[in-house]
Amino acid sequence: MEVISKYFYSLITLLIVILIALPIVFILKSSFEIDFSNITYFLNYKLLDYTKNTLKLSLFTCVLSCIFGVIPAYIISMYKVKYSKIFDLLLIMPLSIPCYIMSFIYADFFGYQGTFFNFLKKKFEINFMFDVLTLEFLSFFFALSLFPYVYVTSRISFKLIGKKYFELSKILGFTKYENLIKVTIPLSLTGIYSGLLLIIMEVFNEYGAVHYFGIETFSNGIFKYWFSLDNKNIAFFLSFVLILIIILFLFVNVWIKKKYKRISYMPKKNNSDENLKKIRPSLYFFLIIPILFGFVFPLILVIKNSILYFGNYNLFEILILSKNTLLLALISSLIIVLFSVTILKSRFLRKSNLVNTLKLFLTSGYAIPGAIIGLSIMTALSTNEMLTRLLIGSFTILIYSYVFRFISVAFFPLKSSFDRQPEIFEERAKSLNMSYINRMIKIHLPLSKFAIIYAIILVFIDVVKELPLTLILRPFNFETLATQTYQYANEEMLGVSSIYSLILILICVTLLFFSQGILNKNEVFRS
Repeated sequence: MEVISKYFYSLITLLIVILIALPIVFILKSSFEIDFSNITYFLNYKLLDYTKNTLKLSLFTCVLSCIFGVIPAYIISMYKVKYSKIFDLLLIMPLSIPCYIMSFIYADFFGYQGTFFNFLKKKFEINFMFDVLTLEFLSFFFALSLFPYVYVTSRISFKLIGKKYFELSKILGFTKYENLIKVTIPLSLTGIYSGLLLIIMEVFNEYGAVHYFGIETFSNGIFKYWFSLDNKNIAFFLSFVLILIIILFLFVNVWIKKKYKRISYMPKKNNSDENLKKIRPSLYFFLIIPILFGFVFPLILVIKNSILYFGNYNLFEILILSKNTLLLALISSLIIVLFSVTILKSRFLRKSNLVNTLKLFLTSGYAIPGAIIGLSIMTALSTNEMLTRLLIGSFTILIYSYVFRFISVAFFPLKSSFDRQPEIFEERAKSLNMSYINRMIKIHLPLSKFAIIYAIILVFIDVVKELPLTLILRPFNFETLATQTYQYANEEMLGVSSIYSLILILICVTLLFFSQGILNKNEVFRS
């Protein structure tokens, strides 16, 4: 019976892996079917603009994110900071505000008819104005939302640097600046780049804000040529080029990890607070500014607009949209975590090189923008009339796309937790003749309960915030808080969109706060 259940479990796992990996096949198939003879004009006149704008937006966002994220991480890790736990929590909270909402909030505030210029005109009779709908301002707004990625990875990296490195730098006579540039940054480069890589992927995936700001990035171009201009050939070509750029960044990540593997090491004990110097008051500026402009100020603005436009809202519609968002995110996160646990605990997968290769395909979904995933799935389904009728515009295909895109979000925290479980528990359970399913239910899952909850929360937040995939694959006449926020912003009704933004932000804030409480438990491994 044990043998039968083992092979049945392995078969189910293999089917899950293949099913999740199918979008990669769709994307590759679409790329090989591009007709290059029909895109000569685009290659000569437009491709360079899309490439330049996408990379420029990514570069500016990464530089600003390093300023907002790496500096506070260094200060909190290397100095005695009063209320450091509160600062640590608040510096993560901007993740609760999606890029498009952050951009909409500031565009409304600094717009030509916005609060900022009206205030200058009334109080000081100043008619000075500037245009915020530019790539430079958009990168600044993106950085305010995304810097927590590089803050978290930098924070962990800084804390893992052994005390002896700092003692050696003092012996060599390094100043604090030289210590930062020659010791701390090189030792932490892999962690910093990991955070920047996540930021780059988020910028590549972003559609709502770049469309509103009129920036010609790959994501905006894919939507434009697919839906507005009905030129699927160019849409797939843009997808193909963007995937090549993503692969390049991933190779850089691998190269950095190999290059700095020799000097990166985890000490037995992290630096204790007693050995840290007391922070200078002036350094609090670098902690407060990112929190103020990345979380507090946008939250105040969105609450203000929600109250101002409260009479314009249909409360029943708000309840429906909230229900749609929460239910969709809950179902998706539970399925994704269930699939992740199934794959990770399959003994068959551990022994199969083929399926281990497929597992790498699974975790590549987060690196592929939602627009590419959505269009590839739609194209694959449209080849069969029955599949088109059954699946396109259904919840099944929408959740399926979420599984492919976000399974890596759950995969790695769960893998970290499962890898830490002592083998002796498994051996003793076998000696008691416990079946594989019983061992999973009574031993492995309880030991990883906090990691499972944490993975569910992470996936839940990502699904709640996701816009491009939802816009493309959602059922007819089905809206979420994210899509409704975008629809109103697209119709130049940024103030009216505030209540939907506020509810979405509050959901994410609550979950992020709860997730930090879970991370502080000893049972969870900080991956």
